[in-house]
Amino acid sequence: MNKFVHIELDEKKLAKDTLQYIYSIENTYKEYCLFIRILDLRIKYGDLKNHIEFLKERLSHVEFIIDYDTVEYKNKMSGYQVLALDDLGRTYDNSRILSPLLYEKENFSKEIFWASEDEEKAYQNICSFNSFEDKIVSEKKLYHALVNSPFFNVKGWISYYQKLLDVKFPEFSEKIVSGKIIIKYKPFKGKYFLGIETDYQSCKNNFRKGWWEEPEYKLIIFEKLGAKKINKVVTFERFAHPHFDPPALNFAAFFGSKTMFDVSENETVFDNGTEKEFLDDGNVRLYNIDKISDELKRHAYFYYDMLYHTTKEFIKFIEESFNPEIEGL
Repeated sequence: MNKFVHIELDEKKLAKDTLQYIYSIENTYKEYCLFIRILDLRIKYGDLKNHIEFLKERLSHVEFIIDYDTVEYKNKMSGYQVLALDDLGRTYDNSRILSPLLYEKENFSKEIFWASEDEEKAYQNICSFNSFEDKIVSEKKLYHALVNSPFFNVKGWISYYQKLLDVKFPEFSEKIVSGKIIIKYKPFKGKYFLGIETDYQSCKNNFRKGWWEEPEYKLIIFEKLGAKKINKVVTFERFAHPHFDPPALNFAAFFGSKTMFDVSENETVFDNGTEKEFLDDGNVRLYNIDKISDELKRHAYFYYDMLYHTTKEFIKFIEESFNPEIEGL
């Protein structure tokens, strides 16, 4: 257990609460999040209540680390590894064979999820933007430019992420914008508020390198001192449930699954949809044929849904752990 002003974070209590949450999502589309880290993709478990001791062990590796008013966590739970022998009898890591099993679980979960007319309607209301932009470069700089392809529509994606927060976290209905920092927040306890904070800077930087990664959010407990001035009491460095981080396949891994293809055991080809058009003036138009745009948008929507459900449980734990009446522990 870790404690400091206003809050006690009991890893054992979180594990106990998480076990009950696991039972509650069994045989639903949300069960998919268990296979990201907790469950072995190769095993058919049946009723998870028959695996209590196994689940307790898997949930026993989270440790909260507190530095004054900042909270981080480590999850030392081991991953699943597949070892194999090569032609010379040497052992090597062949865990890549688990990836298709994970994609299969994800696709099945998404089939159930997207069968909801409400989710499809909500998605259609916010997804109408171009995922990629054209880029004109000189032929001399062509291959230098291609290193940073595809060329994401940065403003479009950042706006989409903000809309996803609005759709999936509607209770965080108030907003503070201070410089580049955006805080979506709601009342918490007493004079305190609970907020999701980001500046989307990591996303912007990664987009410009041709990388697709999820935004970095923090969860903060604060009191308001003015319209845009706040006093942070507690900052959780990652807005994620420690046992479900990530809650679905992270953006980089999903992007890789759609753009990297094995042509043999030793060769992988990469195709992100970027095409070239050589112009008469010696320049080259780089554009994306947009064959994966809808899949990326839908995965982000699904990811935020899973983030909402898993962090909802973590927020309950934080609320029970936070005591605004205590001035010092």
